Amino acid sequence: MKRFAIFLTIGLLSAGGYTALCATTDASHMLPNTVINDVDISGMTLAKATKTLKADADIRRQSSKFTVSFKDNNYTIDVSDALTLDFKTAAKEAYKEGHSGFFTRGFARIKALLAGNHVKHPPVTEDSELLHAQIKASGLLNAFTAAKDTYTIENEKLLLTIGAAQRPDEDKLRKKLITAIQTKDFEHVISCPTISDDIENLERIYQEICTKPINSTLDRNNNYAVTEAVTGVDFDKENAKKILAESEEGETVKIDLIYTQPEISPQNLRDRLFVDNLSSYTTKVSGSSNRRTNVRLAAEKCNGKILLSGDELSFNGAVGEQSAKTGFKPAGATLNGKPVKAYGGGICQVSSTIFAAALFANLEIVERWEHDYVSSYIAAGLDAAVAWNELDFRIANNSIYPIILDVTYTDEYLTVTIRGTKTDDAVVRIETETLDSSTSDTLEVATYRNVYTENKSQLFTEEIAHSKYAR
Repeated sequence: MKRFAIFLTIGLLSAGGYTALCATTDASHMLPNTVINDVDISGMTLAKATKTLKADADIRRQSSKFTVSFKDNNYTIDVSDALTLDFKTAAKEAYKEGHSGFFTRGFARIKALLAGNHVKHPPVTEDSELLHAQIKASGLLNAFTAAKDTYTIENEKLLLTIGAAQRPDEDKLRKKLITAIQTKDFEHVISCPTISDDIENLERIYQEICTKPINSTLDRNNNYAVTEAVTGVDFDKENAKKILAESEEGETVKIDLIYTQPEISPQNLRDRLFVDNLSSYTTKVSGSSNRRTNVRLAAEKCNGKILLSGDELSFNGAVGEQSAKTGFKPAGATLNGKPVKAYGGGICQVSSTIFAAALFANLEIVERWEHDYVSSYIAAGLDAAVAWNELDFRIANNSIYPIILDVTYTDEYLTVTIRGTKTDDAVVRIETETLDSSTSDTLEVATYRNVYTENKSQLFTEEIAHSKYAR
């Protein structure tokens, strides 16, 4: 009985002491040893603690530019507006300790005195869209393991190691940035987390090694020297993706490469360059001495023009502006349907003769205009009017070989010969058809190009021009 009384007395004294501890614990201030990520807010009111933590958050915000490394490059990411410490929540969470109930205060106070009331990682508010924009602006998201480091080519096969290609892992990087802000680690370079991306790497490899076959041609920037041909390289991307999906990390897969030889090799080009006359057309030059001078000058400027495959010839670009300064003479021309004297009068005979030759050479006619009246030196529908800064005549080389224009003016005759390389036995016939005109003072002519095989089978017919002339 006596022992029971002793235990009861001790219990009552302990309860009384604990009650006194709870009663003396300040309910309006932070507990002792309350620290939020090295900021001591012990004994502060909630308002003062919030203000102190805000000042700390502002300092962190001003310092929130991080250096992130990926492979051998560093990237600077400014997250000051995207990631901010939630100082209000942090203060409230710290304040909860010892202030949730009367009889829990004492225990919380004892715990704070012995172990401290520490919050190492305060909460962070994240603006996800802005953070993504800032990471993207740094250029980091464009970083990728160099494709050349992930594959080799052996025996016409692409050898690719699964998992060798790495790109930044944005989600894990976000977590690292948040931790750096929480721990005030602004000095250390953050190593960017990575994730393998074999599909994106496959696309990069495709862009790096695959190419269409390129024919040997002439280098206009190197005195028209013969260039090397390029063998085409390709592979089936869809099949390759399927192989990747079925393979394990670290495994080396083999993908068949498809090689396509170009149609024209350097030797082939040297042997066949300009060996064939694709067409030739001649017109007789008449008129005044000035007109003949103009025809000669324009012919000289067009002579020797080389058009690589796909190139265009602009007559105005080749001949240039006609003026006394450029050597042209005033001669008869037509302006708005009326005869006039103009520098370069007569050069349309050169453009018209080239037009006719281009028709028979089966070249593409890009731009062509008819005259106001039918010309005396060429049939209706075969002329090509030009006027500086107004009307141009343009043709394009639609063959796979280069072509050259031989434009000569001798003994009152202008001849245009187009030389190149025949790739088939097609035969070209040009026809003009006079159409019914709506008025008696107008002549309408359609120009057709008919292309036949060697045995006269017609391949196609196309209308090249529709001309209207005043009678």
